[in-house]
Formats: sequence, structure tokens, C-alpha cells
Amino acid sequence: MKLRMHWGVAVAVFYTIFALSTVGFVAFAMTRDVELVSVDYYAQALAHDRHMQAVANGDALGTAAGATLAEGQVRLRLPATMVSGLRGTATLYRASDAHADRTLALSPAADGTIVIPTAGLASGRWQLRIQWSAGGRDYYLERDLRLP
Repeated sequence: MKLRMHWGVAVAVFYTIFALSTVGFVAFAMTRDVELVSVDYYAQALAHDRHMQAVANGDALGTAAGATLAEGQVRLRLPATMVSGLRGTATLYRASDAHADRTLALSPAADGTIVIPTAGLASGRWQLRIQWSAGGRDYYLERDLRLP
């Protein structure tokens, strides 16, 4: 004797299994703790927004701001109109060695140039991170350098 199931019974069984699976997953999910990645996520989001605005301000300067590597030194160019009242830092970041990082205060010449000697720095890939404030606005630039 061959047992045959009516198609309506098959649909009801399938729907019941689906509904029980969904209820089981919801019950499982409700027993899990929900934790934020950090407690002060709102303050971090605001800081990130300020950083992104500083990046946009730095990018808007175009070729007026930048860095070049020549003759054993890094030459930074900032707009001469920003020199008065400029505050900021330049960081030479080495991803492979945290102890090699250098942070220097910016003190530009009257034409907006800053010279950073590279003597004593290991050869290879470095990242130059420049952040400064001038005229009530924040600016940020990042440039990759390859020291010989």
C-alpha cells in the first residue's frame, strides 16, 4: 500500500516548520546580549565627523598644500595666507614599527614651507599625517612617502 499525502497537508506542514523555525530563531536572538562597540559611540561619531570635515578642507586646498621628498628631507607646503595663527602637527608614521613614529609641531616659514629632516629614519614606506588649524578651520592631509 502506497501512502499519499494531499498537497494541502504538505503546505500546512511546510508552513508550520517555517513558523516554528522563525519563532525559535527569535527566541534565540532575544537571549543574546546586545553590546555597543564602545560606550561613547556618539562622541566618537562626532570626532569622526570633525575629522572627515578636516580631510575635506585639506583636499579643497588642492596643490596649495602638499609634501615632497628631496635631498634627505620632507618639504611641506602650506598656503602662505595660513601662516599667521597656524597650529598643528606633522606625524611621520611607520606602520611596521610604532617606536619609529615622530610627531613634530608645525612652525612654517613666512612662505608656508616647513622642512622635516629624514636623517635617522629607516628606509621604506612612511606615512606623513599633517593636521593643523588656521582661521577657525581644521585641516588634515595624508601622504605616502618612500624613503630610500
